[in-house]
Amino acid sequence: MAVLKVVNYGEPVLRKEAEKVTKVSSKIQKLVADMFDTMYAYDGCGLAAPQVGELKRIFVLDCGTDENPLPQMVFINPVIIKKDGAIISREGCLSFPGVYTDVKRYQSVTVRYMDLKGKTQTMTVQEGTLLCRAIQHEMDHLNGVLFVDHVIDRFSTDQQLAEHKLPPIEPDKILTEPDLDEALAGVAL
Repeated sequence: MAVLKVVNYGEPVLRKEAEKVTKVSSKIQKLVADMFDTMYAYDGCGLAAPQVGELKRIFVLDCGTDENPLPQMVFINPVIIKKDGAIISREGCLSFPGVYTDVKRYQSVTVRYMDLKGKTQTMTVQEGTLLCRAIQHEMDHLNGVLFVDHVIDRFSTDQQLAEHKLPPIEPDKILTEPDLDEALAGVAL
Protein backbone atom coordinates (compact mmCIF):
# COMPACT_ATOMS: atom_id res chain seq x y z
CA MET A 1 0.00 0.00 0.00
CA ALA A 2 1.10 3.62 0.38
CA VAL A 3 1.96 6.22 2.97
CA LEU A 4 -0.05 9.36 2.24
CA LYS A 5 0.79 12.97 3.13
CA VAL A 6 -0.86 14.12 6.36
CA VAL A 7 -2.39 17.59 6.04
CA ASN A 8 -1.26 20.06 8.71
CA TYR A 9 -3.43 22.48 10.67
CA GLY A 10 -4.12 25.58 8.61
CA GLU A 11 -5.09 23.68 5.45
CA PRO A 12 -8.75 24.40 4.55
CA VAL A 13 -9.64 20.71 4.01
CA LEU A 14 -9.46 20.15 7.79
CA ARG A 15 -12.38 22.55 8.32
CA LYS A 16 -14.70 20.94 5.75
CA GLU A 17 -17.41 18.40 6.45
CA ALA A 18 -16.70 15.00 4.92
CA GLU A 19 -19.13 13.26 2.55
CA LYS A 20 -20.98 10.05 3.31
CA VAL A 21 -19.58 6.88 1.74
CA THR A 22 -22.26 5.28 -0.45
CA LYS A 23 -20.47 1.99 -1.18
CA VAL A 24 -17.50 0.17 0.31
CA SER A 25 -15.76 -0.15 -3.05
CA SER A 26 -12.25 -1.39 -3.81
CA LYS A 27 -11.21 2.29 -3.96
CA ILE A 28 -12.51 2.81 -0.39
CA GLN A 29 -10.77 -0.40 0.75
CA LYS A 30 -7.47 0.84 -0.74
CA LEU A 31 -7.92 4.23 0.95
CA VAL A 32 -8.46 2.45 4.29
CA ALA A 33 -5.32 0.33 3.80
CA ASP A 34 -3.32 3.44 2.89
CA MET A 35 -4.71 5.24 5.94
CA PHE A 36 -3.49 2.44 8.22
CA ASP A 37 -0.04 2.55 6.56
CA THR A 38 0.03 6.32 7.00
CA MET A 39 -1.13 6.22 10.63
CA TYR A 40 1.59 3.71 11.53
CA ALA A 41 4.27 5.62 9.56
CA TYR A 42 3.41 8.77 11.57
CA ASP A 43 3.22 6.79 14.84
CA GLY A 44 -0.45 7.58 15.47
CA CYS A 45 -3.36 5.63 16.92
CA GLY A 46 -6.06 7.21 14.74
CA LEU A 47 -6.45 8.91 11.38
CA ALA A 48 -9.45 10.41 9.60
CA ALA A 49 -9.75 10.62 5.81
CA PRO A 50 -9.79 14.46 5.75
CA GLN A 51 -6.32 14.38 7.33
CA VAL A 52 -5.01 12.84 4.10
CA GLY A 53 -7.05 15.22 1.94
CA GLU A 54 -9.98 12.84 1.31
CA LEU A 55 -13.38 14.28 2.28
CA LYS A 56 -14.91 10.88 3.09
CA ARG A 57 -16.62 9.89 6.35
CA ILE A 58 -13.99 7.31 7.29
CA PHE A 59 -11.54 6.95 10.13
CA VAL A 60 -9.22 4.19 11.28
CA LEU A 61 -8.00 3.37 14.79
CA ASP A 62 -5.47 1.13 16.47
CA CYS A 63 -5.71 1.91 20.19
CA GLY A 64 -4.33 -1.39 21.42
CA THR A 65 -1.66 -1.48 24.11
CA ASP A 66 0.34 -4.31 25.68
CA GLU A 67 -2.05 -4.24 28.66
CA ASN A 68 -5.19 -3.91 26.51
CA PRO A 69 -4.72 -5.42 23.04
CA LEU A 70 -7.38 -4.31 20.56
CA PRO A 71 -7.84 -5.06 16.87
CA GLN A 72 -7.49 -2.48 14.11
CA MET A 73 -10.83 -0.71 13.64
CA VAL A 74 -12.44 0.94 10.62
CA PHE A 75 -15.37 3.34 11.02
CA ILE A 76 -17.33 4.31 7.89
CA ASN A 77 -20.17 6.86 8.14
CA PRO A 78 -19.99 6.85 11.95
CA VAL A 79 -22.58 8.61 14.11
CA ILE A 80 -22.36 9.08 17.88
CA ILE A 81 -25.83 8.13 19.08
CA LYS A 82 -25.25 8.49 22.84
CA LYS A 83 -22.74 10.37 24.99
CA ASP A 84 -22.41 10.68 28.73
CA GLY A 85 -20.16 12.03 31.48
CA ALA A 86 -17.09 14.20 30.98
CA ILE A 87 -13.34 14.00 31.34
CA ILE A 88 -10.31 16.14 30.64
CA SER A 89 -8.06 14.47 28.12
CA ARG A 90 -4.51 15.32 27.01
CA GLU A 91 -4.51 15.00 23.24
CA GLY A 92 -2.34 15.47 20.23
CA CYS A 93 -3.07 15.08 16.54
CA LEU A 94 -1.08 14.00 13.49
CA SER A 95 -2.19 17.23 11.79
CA PHE A 96 -0.65 19.21 14.70
CA PRO A 97 2.85 17.69 14.94
CA GLY A 98 4.37 18.20 18.40
CA VAL A 99 1.30 19.93 19.94
CA TYR A 100 -0.44 18.41 22.98
CA THR A 101 -3.12 20.09 25.08
CA ASP A 102 -5.94 19.35 27.50
CA VAL A 103 -9.42 19.17 26.00
CA LYS A 104 -12.96 18.34 27.14
CA ARG A 105 -14.39 14.97 26.07
CA TYR A 106 -17.32 12.73 26.96
CA GLN A 107 -16.50 9.86 29.30
CA SER A 108 -18.55 7.34 27.33
CA VAL A 109 -19.98 7.20 23.82
CA THR A 110 -22.06 4.85 21.73
CA VAL A 111 -21.25 4.95 18.03
CA ARG A 112 -23.06 3.40 15.07
CA TYR A 113 -20.96 2.84 11.96
CA MET A 114 -20.36 0.64 8.96
CA ASP A 115 -17.37 -1.71 8.94
CA LEU A 116 -15.13 -2.53 5.97
CA LYS A 117 -17.53 -5.30 4.92
CA GLY A 118 -20.41 -2.80 4.73
CA LYS A 119 -22.13 -4.18 7.85
CA THR A 120 -23.70 -1.81 10.39
CA GLN A 121 -22.14 -2.07 13.85
CA THR A 122 -22.85 -0.41 17.19
CA MET A 123 -20.22 -0.02 19.91
CA THR A 124 -20.35 1.51 23.38
CA VAL A 125 -17.04 2.60 24.90
CA GLN A 126 -16.86 3.80 28.49
CA GLU A 127 -14.58 5.13 31.20
CA GLY A 128 -12.71 7.70 29.13
CA THR A 129 -10.40 5.08 27.60
CA LEU A 130 -8.03 5.95 24.77
CA LEU A 131 -10.48 4.25 22.39
CA CYS A 132 -13.38 6.39 23.66
CA ARG A 133 -11.39 9.61 23.29
CA ALA A 134 -9.98 8.60 19.88
CA ILE A 135 -13.47 7.90 18.51
CA GLN A 136 -14.57 11.42 19.52
CA HIS A 137 -11.36 13.00 18.17
CA GLU A 138 -11.60 11.29 14.77
CA MET A 139 -15.39 11.87 14.55
CA ASP A 140 -14.70 15.56 14.93
CA HIS A 141 -12.38 15.49 11.90
CA LEU A 142 -15.28 14.25 9.77
CA ASN A 143 -17.26 17.36 10.75
CA GLY A 144 -14.48 19.92 10.27
CA VAL A 145 -13.95 20.19 14.03
CA LEU A 146 -10.44 19.98 15.51
CA PHE A 147 -9.25 18.97 18.97
CA VAL A 148 -8.14 22.55 19.70
CA ASP A 149 -11.81 23.58 19.37
CA HIS A 150 -12.36 21.76 22.71
CA VAL A 151 -9.37 23.44 24.35
CA ILE A 152 -9.23 24.24 28.06
CA ASP A 153 -6.26 26.65 28.04
CA ARG A 154 -6.31 28.58 24.78
CA PHE A 155 -3.29 30.73 25.53
CA SER A 156 -0.79 27.99 26.37
CA THR A 157 -2.06 26.06 23.34
CA ASP A 158 -1.52 29.13 21.13
CA GLN A 159 2.03 29.31 22.49
CA GLN A 160 2.66 25.67 21.52
CA LEU A 161 1.16 26.25 18.07
CA ALA A 162 3.50 29.22 17.53
CA GLU A 163 6.51 27.15 18.67
CA HIS A 164 5.62 24.53 16.04
CA LYS A 165 5.02 27.17 13.33
CA LEU A 166 1.28 26.44 13.15
CA PRO A 167 -1.50 29.06 13.00
CA PRO A 168 -3.12 30.20 16.27
CA ILE A 169 -6.45 28.86 17.49
CA GLU A 170 -9.43 30.32 15.65
CA PRO A 171 -11.43 31.89 18.53
CA ASP A 172 -14.73 31.65 16.62
CA LYS A 173 -14.23 27.86 16.33
CA ILE A 174 -13.88 27.22 20.08
CA LEU A 175 -16.92 25.20 21.06
CA THR A 176 -19.39 26.21 23.74
CA GLU A 177 -20.05 22.96 25.57
CA PRO A 178 -22.33 23.65 28.55
CA ASP A 179 -23.12 19.95 29.15
CA LEU A 180 -19.41 19.11 29.40
CA ASP A 181 -18.69 22.23 31.47
CA GLU A 182 -21.44 21.28 33.92
CA ALA A 183 -20.20 17.69 34.20
CA LEU A 184 -16.64 18.94 34.71
CA ALA A 185 -17.60 21.52 37.36
CA GLY A 186 -16.37 19.26 40.16
CA VAL A 187 -13.20 18.12 38.38
CA ALA A 188 -9.95 19.86 39.31
CA LEU A 189 -8.20 21.30 36.24
